[in-house]
Amino acid sequence: MIEEILKNFRDFIRKKGLKYTSEREEILEEILSIDGHFDVEELYQRLKQKNKKISKPSIYRSIPLFIEAGYIQEVYRQDGHSHYEVTINKAPHLHFLCLRCGKVEEIIDPELEHLIRTKEAEKGFKLLTHHLESFGICETCQKAETTTLDMVEKGKVVEVLDLPADVMCKKLIAMGLRKGELLKVLQVCGRTMLVEIGNSRIVINKELASKIPVKIVRKEKVAENLPCELIDGEEAQQDPCPLKK
Repeated sequence: MIEEILKNFRDFIRKKGLKYTSEREEILEEILSIDGHFDVEELYQRLKQKNKKISKPSIYRSIPLFIEAGYIQEVYRQDGHSHYEVTINKAPHLHFLCLRCGKVEEIIDPELEHLIRTKEAEKGFKLLTHHLESFGICETCQKAETTTLDMVEKGKVVEVLDLPADVMCKKLIAMGLRKGELLKVLQVCGRTMLVEIGNSRIVINKELASKIPVKIVRKEKVAENLPCELIDGEEAQQDPCPLKK
């Protein structure tokens, strides 16, 4: 199999009028031995470990030729550089890329392949490579971003995921605290928190905040720093939603 691929690559190089080199052959052989995605740095290190005296510039110059010949394709870019995979005998598939941790999941589904092959035939198109990407947040990162309001640090902006029945009260609803709303933690003082919802500010006790699940969205700067005595006094004076005993 590999010998046939190398022979076809030699023919491809000659037809392009380029000089065939043993370096390119060694790079291609190493690529064909990789199971999964790779980048130039990883490829370079693999060759180096095998005492192959091949420079990174040589690899960079060879990559476009391998892509043009249909042996590899760029599947995604991460941290400013490209990642590739071998396309020979590989079914069309989808990549799920996590924008938080960089994790890449490969989705191979017979229905997806059938759809692509059907459309290929309908359009009279000869499919050489395939490149399908979906960007989002993986399950692990989603769980890591989920907490309760009482655990959120000053300056964090969060999305309210749910409001339990005993948290639902007219005052909080009137001030904009509802499922799906964004709120910003302005200050944490002992047993109370000062949060901002739109143009309103609410003092919430931590016992109540511990019942509100939230998802951290981002972090922002907090311009001012109010005295904790003032915040505690405000909360004590008018508890926005007393807990049921």
